[in-house]
Order: sequence, then structure tokens, then C-alpha cells
Amino acid sequence: MALIKATKRDGTGKGVARKLRRDGQIPAVLYGGSKENLNLSLELRGLLKTLEIEGSNIRVKVIDLAIEGAKNEKALMRGLQVHPVSGRPVHVDFMRYDAHQKIQVMIPIHVVDEDQCPGIKAGGILQLVQHEMEIHCQAGAIPEAIHVSIKGLEMGHSIHLRDITLPVGSEVHGDQNMTIVTIIGVKAEQIDESAERPADGTPAAETPAG
Repeated sequence: MALIKATKRDGTGKGVARKLRRDGQIPAVLYGGSKENLNLSLELRGLLKTLEIEGSNIRVKVIDLAIEGAKNEKALMRGLQVHPVSGRPVHVDFMRYDAHQKIQVMIPIHVVDEDQCPGIKAGGILQLVQHEMEIHCQAGAIPEAIHVSIKGLEMGHSIHLRDITLPVGSEVHGDQNMTIVTIIGVKAEQIDESAERPADGTPAAETPAG
């Protein structure tokens, strides 16, 4: 379980947010459940370290939110806004954790059994069309990844959403014909013969040997 330290903050708005960022903090909010929303501030350095350790898995993990002067709260990170230029976090949304609550969450797709894929053995290239998938599941049963097996997949064939076995308790509402992964062939490069002939179309003269 990832640990993120937080402090209650007073005030909202762009002015407050700018001052927090100047001081090495970023604004955050905790919402959900039967409790009131809490406006928080997080230490940027600590958050960046947590994000570096957890990577994209932070979206599917329960977080222990340690709020100074208050009881720790279990939460899920539901929103992470980043600066369009620097890529640094500028705001975080947390939702109180309720294991039985149904939520929507983006889950990464992992391809497995590549060594048993005849299409790849024949020289084909694996093309992962969808890198993640939005699923509906209980907050207490969020899968870390959707594993898609390409065992037996031939050149030019694809796996669609309808072909995937989802983790127990997970649902996907979308186009069942959506392509997830495909094996494509590599076309041989065609020689540009015009580059080997003079402009008048006559054969190029051979360069004398020696």
C-alpha cells in the first residue's frame, strides 16, 4: 500500500494553488463516502517519489493517506492533473476507499504468451492497438492488469474485446468488436528503379572497373 502524506489546507482558488506550488506543495482534495470533502496539500517531492516507485500502478492501488492531525484515510487516486509543459503534478483528486463500491477505472493491458504466437515466429510484428481499458468493478477487486494471451495467433489475425476473458467481477461496456491486439506482416521494400535510370529513361552507364 502506497503512503502519501497530506496536510489540511484552508482556502481554495487559483491564488491559493499558486502559493502552494511556489512553496513546494500542490493542492489536492479528498471526497466520497458519508464524510465531507477535505481540501489538502501534498509535498511535491514526496508525491514525485511515490509516483516514481509505483508508476502507473498508483491508479489501481489503495493509498494510505496520512493526514497531519487527523486519522489516516484509505483512498484511491482518481485524478492527477499535470502541467502541460513540465509534466509535474499540479492537482490530485482522491476518493475515499469503499471496497464494495462499484467504480470505473483504467487498467493497463499486458500481452502474454508471445513465445507461443505463430504469427510472430513467422516474422510478424505485434501491434498493441489498445494499451489500457476502462473497466467497471468493485473498488476492493481492482485488477492490476488485463492479460491478453496471443497463443496461437496467426499472421494478419487480431484479438478483439469479445475474445478477452476479464477478471472475475469486472465488466467492460463498449464495442465488442474493438481490436485490442493484431499481428501485422512486414512488406518488402520496393526498389525505386527510377533512381537507377537517367531522366531520358535509358539504362544507366556502367562505371568502368579499376
